[in-house]
Amino acid sequence: MCKVNIRDVIATTLRYTRNNASVAGRTLNPPQHREKNDRMTFYLSKILWVIVQPSNLLLLIACFGGVLLFTRKVQLGKIILAATLGIFVLLAFAPVGNWLLFPLEQRFTVPEKLGRVDGIIVLSGAFHAKNSAYRSAPVLNQYASRFTKFIELARQYPKAALLFSGGAVFPLHNGVTEADIGRWFFAAQGLDTSRIRFEDKSRNTHENIIFSKQLAQPQPGEHWVLITSAAHMPRSVGLFRKNGWDVIPYPAGYAAMPFLEPIASPDFAGRLERFDDAVKEWTGLAAYYLLGRTSELFPGP
Repeated sequence: MCKVNIRDVIATTLRYTRNNASVAGRTLNPPQHREKNDRMTFYLSKILWVIVQPSNLLLLIACFGGVLLFTRKVQLGKIILAATLGIFVLLAFAPVGNWLLFPLEQRFTVPEKLGRVDGIIVLSGAFHAKNSAYRSAPVLNQYASRFTKFIELARQYPKAALLFSGGAVFPLHNGVTEADIGRWFFAAQGLDTSRIRFEDKSRNTHENIIFSKQLAQPQPGEHWVLITSAAHMPRSVGLFRKNGWDVIPYPAGYAAMPFLEPIASPDFAGRLERFDDAVKEWTGLAAYYLLGRTSELFPGP
């Protein structure tokens, strides 16, 4: 009787998927087609995430169960609703999102000493972009420590080149980009914005790296520091390495406290948000690896 090794099957499937992506990149995506392919991948990823984002997906499943109550599948509808309610209760009372975020945030640690610093790059994502664009003023979100750390290091290393990377995922009010919002914010904090190069074309982390490298033109032997949220760092470092830019990770901003937060204290909104964030990062790591955009499934130091 033939025995099937599950690990071998998964490994073979991953190799097959990555090889096909690599072949497609060489045969179907010469320079004249690559931009179109990236655009299609971008919009497809955004549409899929709206559907599979855990909070949205659970709501869709619950609605489906509710609809079944008005059909002949009443029992199935009850089962679906009960299961969905059980998951909601679990997420409300157990810090599952924290448990998933913790290994991401611990993957890279803050360097004890930086030594020579030739450049500092910070990735966008710490603004409520739509609100900021509408009000023509920066509105920060929970990832604001990216920018406070960027300001701190910019002042600590006055000769370092500075780069802010962030365009607009979708068109914003009056054509504003996150780079524009960044300009407003850093100027308000007293940082000389003439020192900063603003990359304003990127819509996701992959494009952050592509357009930032074109703008910064890093040279061999230079020491560039990368600042982004701790949970976002593994995916970002993997993309930088794949594109031949060896950076010094400097994580800023932590959300997970899995061993400090009491399990019994309900914080449904916060825990569901952290669960969404964790699933997004793990999904992004897997997707970029399968698409051949990173060389490691879980990049580390």
